[in-house]
Amino acid sequence: MRHRNLAVWLIVPWMWAAIGYASETSVASGPESRLWRLAEQEQSALEARGVVLCDASLSEYLQEVVGRLWNQVPTRLDAPTVKVIKDTRIDAYAYPNGRCVLSTGMLDVLENESQLAMILSHEMVHYARQHTTALYNHFQQAARRGDRQGNGKDAVAVKRSVLHTIEAAEREADSEGLSILGAAGYCEGEVLPLMSNLIKRMPEHGHPESVGELEDRAAFFRQRIGQGPGRRPAAASSDTDPDGYLAGIAPALLANTEVALRRGEWHQAERSISRFLALNPANAHAYYLKGETMRRQNAGDSGNHCIGSYQKALTIDPDFSPAHRALGELHYKAGRYQMAKPHFESFLSLAPRDHAGDYIRGYLRQCSN
Repeated sequence: MRHRNLAVWLIVPWMWAAIGYASETSVASGPESRLWRLAEQEQSALEARGVVLCDASLSEYLQEVVGRLWNQVPTRLDAPTVKVIKDTRIDAYAYPNGRCVLSTGMLDVLENESQLAMILSHEMVHYARQHTTALYNHFQQAARRGDRQGNGKDAVAVKRSVLHTIEAAEREADSEGLSILGAAGYCEGEVLPLMSNLIKRMPEHGHPESVGELEDRAAFFRQRIGQGPGRRPAAASSDTDPDGYLAGIAPALLANTEVALRRGEWHQAERSISRFLALNPANAHAYYLKGETMRRQNAGDSGNHCIGSYQKALTIDPDFSPAHRALGELHYKAGRYQMAKPHFESFLSLAPRDHAGDYIRGYLRQCSN
């Protein structure tokens, strides 16, 4: 997935691709059709790459939140649909055709449903107001003015004008999104902890340049939410319970752990799997991932510290083959061949077609010598 450098809430980063694309296509096709076609192409590409997380319970939970918010949006547009991509980076954006995308990294940053609702309501405003199309039209008009002048100063002015339009759209999405949040009965006061958490976490994810923009937004929200004359108090809500939220996004936490492990992001993997296990202590796959996090984070040592997690996985599900394989390999590499042997045998019996079968059979032969 492409790097997005406009902090967390963007109009749509592929807008710039649309601008370049438009210069090579017929003006007669119209901006809306071009943008929608480009959106559909990128969405198809995400599906083809296998990065979309397909989980019925997660989708149902997210669409319930969307429905509650969308009832407060005065528009005839169809309600947006939410897709989750398997990516540890903090990301959220909306397409003009109503598809909202959240990363597993974004879901892991959030603490409760009210914070999730703020992210979604912000993106809903971009969609309902069709900010992408408006930005596209603004750019085209500004670019034509620059072409008529034909000098470098006007190119700078065009860029400045477009960025100003983006900032205005972002502020509108913040303002109207906050109103939608409150009207739907969510806790507006959770927006400030959300912003504080994002300000803290974005540098950890390699985006220190986002902090200034997030701090400006936090100041805006404080003016709208804080106590005092002319300021709106935070609405009371029961949607601040972290357990209910974590239960709803549990599949995303597992997926985020797996992505973090592939990328070598040990701290992120540990955070995601710990949050999952806090509410799902009877999940064999989760304990296996916890063991993998510990093993890979401490590669080169004996691996004894992660044996307990693998054993816990097998206590929950004796037929969980990856844990048998992991324990077999740990014992084998430590020279404990007789302890490794039953785990290798169980693995081969439970997963006879696994790609690791050939070398596990080789290990097993050596254990039998």
